[in-house]
Amino acid sequence: MNLLGHSIFSSFWLIQILDIALVTYLVWLLLRAIWGQPVMRIIIAVVLVWGASVVLNAIGFYSIGLITGKLASVIIFALIVIFSQEVRGILTRFGRYLSRIEFFDFRNRDVQEEKIKSVEAVVETCNYLRERGYGGLMVLTRTEDISSDCKDAFELDDLPVTAKFLEAFLTPPGPYHDGAIVIKADRIVAARAILPMAFPGRDTMALGTRHRAAKGLAERTDAVVIVVSEETGRLRIAFDGELTGPYSMDTLKEQLYRLMRFSSAGGTL
Repeated sequence: MNLLGHSIFSSFWLIQILDIALVTYLVWLLLRAIWGQPVMRIIIAVVLVWGASVVLNAIGFYSIGLITGKLASVIIFALIVIFSQEVRGILTRFGRYLSRIEFFDFRNRDVQEEKIKSVEAVVETCNYLRERGYGGLMVLTRTEDISSDCKDAFELDDLPVTAKFLEAFLTPPGPYHDGAIVIKADRIVAARAILPMAFPGRDTMALGTRHRAAKGLAERTDAVVIVVSEETGRLRIAFDGELTGPYSMDTLKEQLYRLMRFSSAGGTL
């Protein structure tokens, strides 16, 4: 059986099917990255304007159809400028996806062992804060530099990550307990960091300041942010733009190991 001059079992149609599948997958990735974000509403408006242009031209309203078509084109370019932060976020999420499937992987065992020590110190600190009714924010960096997203941070030089140091920083009424502690590998690189707030939405209305800050950083970077609630003692984690949990001490540790891409024995997942 031939279709458009080619057998349906020919390489021509195999390539076309793969081409359509690839485009569909890329569109799905794009929608997944922007779904629920403010830019999504604008994109829907652009699609509606473009659709109106096609319909108006089809029924003979050429002038208004031309205007709406040009308007849709202008809005698309304006989106790149107006929503440059969201465009950056989309590209960043695509990079995270490549990292998750190990498209590129420059890790080494020494760095992983350092991160294991940091996770264990963070979990111990979370238990300390919860038992005493204290709140806290701790950030575990992964591949991206988050320094531009942490405002008014007190930078530290080569301070090793230990539970005692973390507890000292986060215990009130000290000068650093209200901000976030930033951890890179096995070093505390900043304290009292002010994190960006999450994009406004239904899922952020009921959140406290710490949780909105954790989600805000997770929306902009690939960092893993651990939140200890002062009111409830619940342990939650923000990553890849989502706020998850609450966790028990055991599940918190397991999730952090998974997110930092290694097992408790030090092997990669």
